[in-house]
Amino acid sequence: MIIAKNVKKSYCEVDVLADISFSLEEGQKCALVGANGVGKSTFLKIVAGIEDPTGGSVTISKNDCIGYLPQEVAMSESDACKTISHYVKKIVGILDIEKQMVELEKTLSQNKNTQKYCDIQQKYIHLGGYSFEHRMKTILCGFGLGDIGIERQLCSLSGGQKRKVALTAILLKGVDFLLLDEPTNDLDLPSLIWLEQFILNSKIGCLIVSHDRKFLDRVVRKVYEIDWFTRSINVFTGKYSEYLDEKERLIERQKDQYELQQKEIKKIKKTIRQKQDWGSKGSTQTRSDNDKFSRGVIRDRASKSLKAGSAIEKRLEQMEKLEIPKKRNPFTIVLSPAEAESKHAIKLKDVMAGYKDFSIGPISLEISFGKRIGILGINGSGKSTLLKVMTKKILPKQGEVIIGDSLIIGNLMQEHENLPREKNLFEFIKENAKKDESAIFCLLSNFGFEHSESFKPIGELSPGGRARLLLAFFSAISANVLILDEPTNHLDVEASEALIEVLKTYTGTILLVSHDRFFIEQISLDNVFMMKDGVLKSTDYQEYIASVQKDMKRLFKAL
Repeated sequence: MIIAKNVKKSYCEVDVLADISFSLEEGQKCALVGANGVGKSTFLKIVAGIEDPTGGSVTISKNDCIGYLPQEVAMSESDACKTISHYVKKIVGILDIEKQMVELEKTLSQNKNTQKYCDIQQKYIHLGGYSFEHRMKTILCGFGLGDIGIERQLCSLSGGQKRKVALTAILLKGVDFLLLDEPTNDLDLPSLIWLEQFILNSKIGCLIVSHDRKFLDRVVRKVYEIDWFTRSINVFTGKYSEYLDEKERLIERQKDQYELQQKEIKKIKKTIRQKQDWGSKGSTQTRSDNDKFSRGVIRDRASKSLKAGSAIEKRLEQMEKLEIPKKRNPFTIVLSPAEAESKHAIKLKDVMAGYKDFSIGPISLEISFGKRIGILGINGSGKSTLLKVMTKKILPKQGEVIIGDSLIIGNLMQEHENLPREKNLFEFIKENAKKDESAIFCLLSNFGFEHSESFKPIGELSPGGRARLLLAFFSAISANVLILDEPTNHLDVEASEALIEVLKTYTGTILLVSHDRFFIEQISLDNVFMMKDGVLKSTDYQEYIASVQKDMKRLFKAL
């Protein structure tokens, strides 16, 4: 069991986390949510023991083992030249045990170290050593790495593939609790569904930071929210979508209660004023000497009114005042596509493209203006290559790509590689869009950037910040074609939902590559294509999802 009590974390006297208390029991699947910058990753690092809290404590039950997956996996130089098998065995602890067993086996014939060998062998059995390679291959296969071989060197893998290998090692380690920071970012749809299946069928306790609504809805049954204003924890029981609904209802209830109390306070203040007014008037009234009795009655009543007014005023002062519920201003995205009178299409004619040992095609495709197209496929199947060909970032080996003159393309690539890292935000917008200075500052503000960040180098932005900057740029140039390669990967839920809302009514062309099932379903695609073995074919999205789920369940049974 993991118990956090009154955890605090400050950087340069700025409180990132304040009074965080929570518990995670065996088998519990919980989400840790909150806006970008609220301290979710910091809290995971504290629980994992990577960072120390400024105050409070984290207690982990004796013998409980924790696995932690950060957003970015850093592998040492010595690990980079090792094989996948070597790395995974090292992380799990199998490698060291195998070495000890080999050394001890040399003396077993002399009846030496027999007991020590038996003890180490038991550890090996506990870690599933004799079936380890089979299980490793099965999990790697679930993550789409089954074809690359366990003897492949890590240095030859992409960043996303390395992260999958790291996740494989954590799952094989036999941990009691998993701390996962954006685990779905580098996963294609089959890999995501595989991880989902693994977590659902395991007894591992999980604390997950993710922007993927569908993933959280299927996996978690408890939500811990770090409040933006108080930096403390709010707890909700149920699915992620139920948490969103309950949060809205809670805010509405708080708002209603606040308004009722304000009406009551106004009424009470009116009564106090009346009592004080009656008391003041009564105490100053005069009567003739012959009317002493009447004068005494009036003064007595005046005194009572003043006392009653004071008593009510005191009760008002002692009343526990409700605060108006705080709610961040909703993040909105404005994308108004430029008019394209000629309604130009994007056309590919017998296009082949790729690199030395990889190619796609031949592909022929016509995307009419205003159409919404989705492209699915496992990582490495050529989806991003196809998008780069369409945006003329790489030239085709053969065939022709035709982009209509009236088309203004907004290109959001997965790694944001089209952004100049050395330039600041203001310079980038000014050089690439016809906007005056005040309009640029206003634009950046609308996309969540403070004025001081306008002169920050793009290279210092987080991945989520770079994604928001590109969306701001698309708005500035009135892009009427959006090329979106995993657009929600680094956006928080708030920004993802804002993007969904604007795309629902966007009248330009959309070409989308995404593994985010909620996002895909909300966009209402006109056509979906599958990229496999370099070939692009039309497919049915729901049938594809059902097929992948069936395959992953079957693969899980092989573990």
